[in-house]
Amino acid sequence: MQYNYFPGRLRFRDPVLRDGDIREAALDVVKQICPQAEITYKESTASILAVYPEESVDVENLKKLVPYLLKIEPKVRFYTPKKKGDVLAGIEDVKKAVLRNAEHGKEK
Repeated sequence: MQYNYFPGRLRFRDPVLRDGDIREAALDVVKQICPQAEITYKESTASILAVYPEESVDVENLKKLVPYLLKIEPKVRFYTPKKKGDVLAGIEDVKKAVLRNAEHGKEK
């Protein structure tokens, strides 16, 4: 999976996103990360692009997600339909980490 971050832009690209269930799970996480984002999916490149106000996303919170993304990476790289459950579980772990980061931010 390819991840690209530029302030105000977040892109995920991989053929695995052509699977509707995986794509919807990934879109849910992106919506949690960037609630104000304009999110688009492009079938031809199998990519999700979120464009958002730069100040609305804390880069440090994004960095905290990297270990979760790396854990999913081998399952995505050599994806077969048998691994779909594992990929969805990994995305769920990312979602939980995003929620924990949001709750931790509210406590400050």
